Amino acid sequence: MVLRRRKIQLMKAKKTAKRKKRKATLRREAALSSITHRIATAQALQAPLYECWERKGLFEPDAGMGTVVVTRKTPGDQILMAVFLLDVFCLGVKNAGCMLISERDYRFRLEHIEKTQVLKEVHPACARKLVEGAEAYASELGFCPHGDYGVAKKIFGDIDKALCPRSFTFGREGC
Repeated sequence: MVLRRRKIQLMKAKKTAKRKKRKATLRREAALSSITHRIATAQALQAPLYECWERKGLFEPDAGMGTVVVTRKTPGDQILMAVFLLDVFCLGVKNAGCMLISERDYRFRLEHIEKTQVLKEVHPACARKLVEGAEAYASELGFCPHGDYGVAKKIFGDIDKALCPRSFTFGREGC
């Protein structure tokens, strides 16, 4: 009876050790994948600009909210895509995200955005001026940008917003 209990304890101990080893391996792989992704993203931030889009008619009275997309294309044909959902009448940057994806996924995401709004190409300087202007206006009103804005805005890099000939008037009806 004692030997049998001892054997069961050993089997449980082996099983527990195996499970712990598997979890540790998964944690290491996840950490390595995360580091690799961050390095790839950091390199993509240095890649040349690819395309920039904004919602057509963003400042029209019935709109006021729309998407701005800024992309860079890596030598490995991956796309670093930053997406900003703007409320130009009041709240500024409502949502933001940045992802490193394939050209196919990029086209799919653009098509998905265009199901709800018409996009037009925009000069990169104007995209930066628009996003940063909406954020600054909302900050004056006491609104903070989306939590991922700080990461997503890194895509602007060395784009000089002073090169944008357009001017933007934010707010509507006192807001």
